[in-house]
Amino acid sequence: MSIRKVVLGGLLAAVFAVALPAQSGRNVAVASGEAVALPQSGTNVTVASGQAVALPAQSGSNATVVSLAVDQGVPLRILLTEKVSFRENAPVYGNLIEPVYAFDREVIPSGARVEGVVTGFERAGSWRRISAMLGGDFTPQREPVIVFRTVVLSDGTRIPIETRALPGAEFFVEAGAGSRSPAPAGNSFAPGKRKSGKEMVRNWLWGMSPYHPQYLAAGAPIDAVLTAPLDFGVAELEAGELDDIGSGLPDGLAVFIRLVTPLNSKTAAVGTPVEAVTIRPIFSDDHHLVLPVGARVRGQVTQVERAKRRHRNGQMAFTFTSIEPPELWVCDMPGPLPIDGSLAGIEVGHDMRHLRLSSDGLARIVESKKRFIGPAWALFRAGRTINATADPFGTAVFGAYRGKFFKEVTGGSPGFGLPASVAGAMVPPVGIGFGFYSAARSIYSTFLKRGAEIDLPVNTELEIRLNRAGD
Repeated sequence: MSIRKVVLGGLLAAVFAVALPAQSGRNVAVASGEAVALPQSGTNVTVASGQAVALPAQSGSNATVVSLAVDQGVPLRILLTEKVSFRENAPVYGNLIEPVYAFDREVIPSGARVEGVVTGFERAGSWRRISAMLGGDFTPQREPVIVFRTVVLSDGTRIPIETRALPGAEFFVEAGAGSRSPAPAGNSFAPGKRKSGKEMVRNWLWGMSPYHPQYLAAGAPIDAVLTAPLDFGVAELEAGELDDIGSGLPDGLAVFIRLVTPLNSKTAAVGTPVEAVTIRPIFSDDHHLVLPVGARVRGQVTQVERAKRRHRNGQMAFTFTSIEPPELWVCDMPGPLPIDGSLAGIEVGHDMRHLRLSSDGLARIVESKKRFIGPAWALFRAGRTINATADPFGTAVFGAYRGKFFKEVTGGSPGFGLPASVAGAMVPPVGIGFGFYSAARSIYSTFLKRGAEIDLPVNTELEIRLNRAGD
C-alpha cells in the first residue's frame, strides 16, 4: 500500500472517529481512499473498495459494501453475428461468448449483444503489401479499426463502453491432447465458422482473383479490451458471507485466468515472474466465496529454450505457486495462499496455431509434416525448367495461377510471385534462375531457418488445475 493511501486512510479514520460519537452505536471500518455516507445508528459497515458508497438505513445490520466494477484492460470476448464490410462507419454487431464478472457475481451475461463501428483502417507493412502484389493480389492490405461502444442486455438496457478491438483466440490447446480444438473458432479478423463446401470454393476463387472484396465474416472472434472501467454500483454483503475468503480452496479445481505479464521464449529466463488474474470468482464446494474475480495468481517460468537455427522451435514451461485476493481488497488473509497450479490448457491465436502442450505443461511448437511438400515441389519444378521451352503468354499465366494454388495448399513460400512465374515460363533461362532460387529458398525456410518462438501476449487465457501446495 502506498504512503499516500496510508496517509489518506489515517485522515479519514480520524475524521470518522470524531464524527462517530454524535451518532451512537455505529462501528465503521474504512479502507484507505474511500468516502462513505454514514448510515443510521446501529449499523456496522466495512467498506472494501475504492468507491464512494452510501448505505441505506438498516438498524442493527453488520454489512460489507463492495464495489462492482470491471477494471480497465479487461477483454470482452465477442463473436461477430453479421458480416462486416471494409468501409468506414460500417456497423459491427456481435455477442458476448463469455460472461463478465465483478467481485462475486455476473454483471453482463453471455449472449449479450454488443454494438460497434469501423472507425478507420490501418495499412499493412510495406513487405506485406509487396508480397501480396507479387502473388497477384492487388487488393489494399489493411486491417479495420473497430470500436465497440454499447452492450445491450436482454431487457433492452444499454451499457456504454469504451474499447479497442484486437484479434480473438482461435484455438484451445489442451495439455497432453496432442491436438487443438476451436476456441471458439476463427482467426484474427477472419472467418470463425466452419464453411460449407460451396463457400470454400467461392472464397478460393476470390483468392485467385487480383482483386477481391474485403470483409470480416460472421463468426470471427474479437477481444474488445476496455479502455475505461465499467461501474455497476456497489453490493451489500451480509455478515458471514466473506468468512471463507482465502480458505476452503477446492483441490483439483479448474480455474480460468488471463495473463497480466506477456511471455516470450526469446526473452524469458528460468525464474522470470509470471502473473495472471482470475476471470471468474472461485467458490468452495458448499458455494461460499473463496476468492473474488481478479484474484492475483503468481508463479514463474520453470523451463525455457529459445528458438535456434535448423528450424528448432522455442519451448517454455511455467507454473503458478500462489494466489491472493485483488490488490484493493482488504481482508484477514495473512498472505498469499500457496498453491500448485499446473497448466491444463491455453487459448491461442492464428500465429500460435502449431502450439502444443505436453501432459506436464511444456509448451512447444509442432509443425505439420505437410511443410516438407513445399521443398520437394520446388525441386521438382526447378528440374523441369532445365529442358523447358518457351510458353505463350496465356499458357504461362495459367501455369502461374496453378502454381499459386499448389503453394497455398502446401503452405509453400510464394517466391517471386506471379510475375516471376509468367516471365520464367516465357523465357526459359529466366525460369531456370528463378526455379533454383525458389527451391533453395524453400529448403532454407524449411530446414535451416531459425525456428519460431513461443509468444503469449497479455490477456492470453489459460486453464490451470489448482491444488493446495503440498497436496
